[in-house]
Amino acid sequence: MEQSSRAQRKTKRRKTNRILNTAIAVVVLLIIIVGFTIFAGGNDEEPAAPEETKQDQTAAVSDEETEEETADEPTEEPAVTEEPADEEETEEKPADEEVVVSEGTEPNVEQDIVNPNWEGVGTTQSGEHASSFETDSSDWQEKEQALAYATGIPLSDMTVWYISGNGPQGAIGTVSPKSSENEAYRVYIEWVDGEGWKPIKVQKLEENDKGR
Repeated sequence: MEQSSRAQRKTKRRKTNRILNTAIAVVVLLIIIVGFTIFAGGNDEEPAAPEETKQDQTAAVSDEETEEETADEPTEEPAVTEEPADEEETEEKPADEEVVVSEGTEPNVEQDIVNPNWEGVGTTQSGEHASSFETDSSDWQEKEQALAYATGIPLSDMTVWYISGNGPQGAIGTVSPKSSENEAYRVYIEWVDGEGWKPIKVQKLEENDKGR
């Protein structure tokens, strides 16, 4: 009986060993198949890279062509709309001040005229200014321009009776229109650096009075 039991156990072990060996062989075979499939699949995917690169290059070229076409197309500039001026800014802008005309307080002066809006007549001189009374000098000619500007008499129609100094940077001139030399004006002007001679006051003189 014992020998029969041993024989049966040996037979079962052999069968078990065969099953295990068979299972191991199947597992090994599956591993080989899976490994081959992965390896083969990897090789199949590598050649696809150039096609993707070609597609990317084609897309890039297409994008560049689209950008060039867009650049060549005329761009529509946005319409410029003029905004109404701000009322506050308009109100803040200083208006021209009124000319002040008063009765003369000096002998032979009929009226004193002061215009706060007078400005310098401009100058071609540079460097430190020195008042000149030479009739052919630039300074003298600019003095005449200031006298004409203050009185409104054109240079071509203005008679200059005299121009004298009034301090280091001031002058006084008396002028008349050629068409009416009985009408005379005394003009006070001063030098402003960078702006030239600027009128300060005009005195309308009584008729036939061209004195200082």
